[in-house]
Amino acid sequence: MRVTNTLLFNTSLANIEKQNARLLQTSTEASSGRRLQRPSDDPTGTRRVLDLRGRLSSLEQFKSQRVVTTSLLEGTDTALQNVETLLLSAKGLALRGANDTLGPDQRATLASEVGGLLNQAIVLGNSDVNGRYLFAGQANDQPPFSAQATVASTVRTATPSGTLTPLGADALTINGVSIRATQPTDDPFSPAADATASAPAVAAAINAATPSTGVQATVGSTTRALTVLDFGDLAGNALTVNGVPVTGTITNAASLVAAVNAAGIPGVSASSSATNNLTLTAADGRNIALATDGSAAASGINFQDFNPGGGVAASETTTGVVTLASANAFTLSGLNPGNAGLRPGPVTPTARFRGDNNAITQAIGPAQTLTTNVVASQFLVADLQPALDRSTTLASLRQGQGIQPGSIDITDRTGNTATVDLSSAVTVGDVIDAISAASGVNVTATVNSTQNRLTIVDDNTAPVGNLTIADTSGTTTAQDLGIATNRPGPIVGLPLHPQLTSSTSLNLLYGGRGVHLGAMHITNGTQETDIDLSTAHTMGDVLRAINTSTAGVQAAFNTNGTALQVRSTNASTVAVVTEVGGGQSAAALGLGGHDTFNMLSLLQEALQKNDRPALRALVTSLDEGVRGVTALRTEVGVRTNTVSAAEETQADFTLHLTSLLSETEDSDVAEVFTRLSQLNVGLQAALATSARIMQSTLLDFLR
Repeated sequence: MRVTNTLLFNTSLANIEKQNARLLQTSTEASSGRRLQRPSDDPTGTRRVLDLRGRLSSLEQFKSQRVVTTSLLEGTDTALQNVETLLLSAKGLALRGANDTLGPDQRATLASEVGGLLNQAIVLGNSDVNGRYLFAGQANDQPPFSAQATVASTVRTATPSGTLTPLGADALTINGVSIRATQPTDDPFSPAADATASAPAVAAAINAATPSTGVQATVGSTTRALTVLDFGDLAGNALTVNGVPVTGTITNAASLVAAVNAAGIPGVSASSSATNNLTLTAADGRNIALATDGSAAASGINFQDFNPGGGVAASETTTGVVTLASANAFTLSGLNPGNAGLRPGPVTPTARFRGDNNAITQAIGPAQTLTTNVVASQFLVADLQPALDRSTTLASLRQGQGIQPGSIDITDRTGNTATVDLSSAVTVGDVIDAISAASGVNVTATVNSTQNRLTIVDDNTAPVGNLTIADTSGTTTAQDLGIATNRPGPIVGLPLHPQLTSSTSLNLLYGGRGVHLGAMHITNGTQETDIDLSTAHTMGDVLRAINTSTAGVQAAFNTNGTALQVRSTNASTVAVVTEVGGGQSAAALGLGGHDTFNMLSLLQEALQKNDRPALRALVTSLDEGVRGVTALRTEVGVRTNTVSAAEETQADFTLHLTSLLSETEDSDVAEVFTRLSQLNVGLQAALATSARIMQSTLLDFLR
């Protein structure tokens, strides 16, 4: 084969270019320290590098989250330590106040000191880390606590109806301002006989003076719980509610509830919490007036303390509750404030809670999450967190704001539509049944697994569009129920935040975890009483057990409808609830030492009233509160250690992954520079050899 100069030239040039490329690649590897410059260098290695980098990036994100979590936990521990110190100071004041040698003036001075502790507690309750409020739950973008002076009236009853004393001129004075007499126009909804003594009428009179007093009155729902002794048919006027006859065949609690609701009593609904219970509720606080002409069969329907079959006409009226609130302390007085269900005396500010008690979890590592917050209900403010079930009344939802009656429009995912009338719905179960049975659409409504909202599922096997729920014109029913939306999958509604009611089952408390009660103790002046709650099934049972005891107290739901409050019926004493033995019944009901703000308020009130038995009982409660906060600090410490352990573990893992990445991606520096030197020598040799082979002569040009 003839080897031409052109072939020699091309071959030499190709070798030089190849050597030069290898030298350039090695030079780049040497300067960057990386073996892989492009995916084509090593496809398998590149895939491994991308995987390792992704895992390292994830670990770096977890590291940032651990830094935030540690900061939050450290801030929480500091705040809890300060609360612990505050409670110990309050206990010291209680011990000093219980000393028999102190007089009223000295105790009044101590009460002022407790007022300062209350203000400090509010500041601690609003502790934050970088704008995230530690004890606000998931609503942590704003301060959860503010100071507010509140007092609720007692429920007033009259037998027979028409004998309630209305609020007269000068009967009630607030901050020295006389509240006008109630007028018939103040409440156009209650039966006329006692309308001027109703909660709406009292609230209207008080609010007329708000510009002068700074005190605002709101009306809570009216509840009348009846125990059914016997069932039987109703006809004529054997039973009327607010003047409306209730008739029907009555064989059990369900048929009795159905008969009351079918009567269409304006503003009044019925529900049942047990087989022998009928609960009437007026969400707007109007009076509930029962009446009978005694014409029911003698062996027929009969209620405890109210007998439609006794052959004797009877009537009774129950009022709602009025809550007075102000940003500042105020004083109640007058000729007869009891005509408004109120007692004379000072009302001092306590904490108002505007957060929630939902836990916040944070991922601190692969498949590892941690709760980062302590909720306020564990030590600052009571919240029994009732869950939803079918029996939950619509009036109790949205923190007592209720649901506007009306209709909703549903379009399922195949385009079918239906209008569902919810105007007669009383309970969550009524809403669920009406939606699930809606003609023309294929959907099912349920309470979700965490029992705090509604879930609507489209049951069509071949959906093509979105599931849509909307309000009909002029109503907000769907919006109030938290289900007004348009989406391709199941509709998971917004939290409905039910308030406590007499019919709330104890099994629904604390998000459905429920409580089992035993006994608790009430100190009220010289009266010491144990309350047995072992047979209670509902909050109504708890209220009745307390209110029918010999303790001389009135139990009711607090302003927010989230917990109980127990008040003495004696204006000169303070009721204090403590545990019996090693029980936890008081704590389970949000009473006792786990409600810091309530304990401080009771302590201030006991000092103002010179109530030494209450002060001695509060020492026990404050001790319990200190132990509770100490336990929380221990829990926070455990969480902090968990974060530290995760940090150490993942630091080792990060180092391991970094080492693997370096082995795959990085160059061996010594080997690279050796190879670079060899390639450089090889290139120079190739150049020299090519130059000798390809030297041109005159003969080359003559050929």
